[in-house]
Amino acid sequence: MSDVLVFKLKKEDGYFDATQLEDNELSKVPSNVVSLSLENAPITDKGISNLPFLSNVRCIDLDSTFITDKSLEIISQFKNLEELWIEDFNITDSGFKLLALLPNLKYISFLDTEISDDAYDYVKDKLPNLKSEG
Repeated sequence: MSDVLVFKLKKEDGYFDATQLEDNELSKVPSNVVSLSLENAPITDKGISNLPFLSNVRCIDLDSTFITDKSLEIISQFKNLEELWIEDFNITDSGFKLLALLPNLKYISFLDTEISDDAYDYVKDKLPNLKSEG
């Protein structure tokens, strides 16, 4: 998918690669970040709770991290988020439904998760323009 933000935003000033950071280091993420990559980072819910409030973030890649629904409670507060990658991710339907609180979410990739069709349909009903892989 060539129009996916994660690839476009890597070229912008607001991209921040946090893949080498651990839980206690996530407080170092700049609060003005536009695109945040945590793919394969050794982080947990504790790390996500250390993030500053990311009011400008448009894209977050959380693929293959150790976070759960608890982190999605925090992520669901980032109202400018347009794209979210949560592949190979340990979340429940309840956590997934929190994504319906993201009014600007346009794309989500949730391959290799246990999300039910009902949970996806719930989010899709709230966000009719949402595109996804999962």
